[in-house]
Amino acid sequence: MARLQQSLLTLKTDSFGERLRAVAQGVEDGLDKILPPPTTRLHEAMRYSVFGGGKRLRSYFTCESSRLFNVPLQNALQTAAVIELIHAYSLVHDDLPCMDNADMRRGKPSCHKAFGEATATLVGDALIPLAFQTLASLEISPEVRLELIEELGRVIGSQGLVAGQMMDLGQEGPRSTLEDLLEQQHLKTGVLFGFAAEAGGILGKASPDERQALRSYGLLFGKAFQMMDDWLDGCGDEEAIGKPCGQDIEKFTFLNLLDPDSLRKKTEETLQKALNALSPFEGRAYLLEEALVHALPRIS
Repeated sequence: MARLQQSLLTLKTDSFGERLRAVAQGVEDGLDKILPPPTTRLHEAMRYSVFGGGKRLRSYFTCESSRLFNVPLQNALQTAAVIELIHAYSLVHDDLPCMDNADMRRGKPSCHKAFGEATATLVGDALIPLAFQTLASLEISPEVRLELIEELGRVIGSQGLVAGQMMDLGQEGPRSTLEDLLEQQHLKTGVLFGFAAEAGGILGKASPDERQALRSYGLLFGKAFQMMDDWLDGCGDEEAIGKPCGQDIEKFTFLNLLDPDSLRKKTEETLQKALNALSPFEGRAYLLEEALVHALPRIS
């Protein structure tokens, strides 16, 4: 931790919280326009799930990576809103009884507890096409629009997020090593963070090296994020995190393979690698860098 904190001493850390709140507000304003009004039970459930709280970190990554390439704010916010729709769908389905069977999400009943299992399933089914419909309406060049659509489809499909979920459910055979778990969490959590960070580079027609740097940053942050999530499930406070702890006690998690102190150290090493990934921007990505130091207190 000391090395990472030392690396970030010169950053304007007070600006992170302000910018994160501004991005969250801008994205939620956009989501309010994108989502249908709550005139049906399905649309009410969709809004319940999308506006269920959360810091909007993935949106933050998209907006801050877009700023590096002077992407118009509206395009960045609309792309970020798409990622939030996908993230919301993944949480709704993840909470289902046939999946993780979670009753609470961010301090309130999960979608299937509030609206029923069938409605929750259809909420996820409805959010996915809405996300792609929103991307297709972006007022950008056809080439960039197509690349965003293609990349998002790859990230959330059977070789991305869904594959990670299958592994998490134990549907792809026995998995017991740290390498197995890293692959699973790379797919289930990391790839969407990676896309969120790289999306600004896609919008801004960044060079391949710049896009790779942003993608690596997002993937590494996602890896650390899942490590922190496992630590919190095993060692955290239920009231502070807004959901029951110990839900994953019988599942394949980092705490099954590493003791709490070793997991903290591994998390900090991963965050340091994420910081190093942004070195090609020579300090211009400081608002992305600050997200790393603000993640640390969760497990301190």
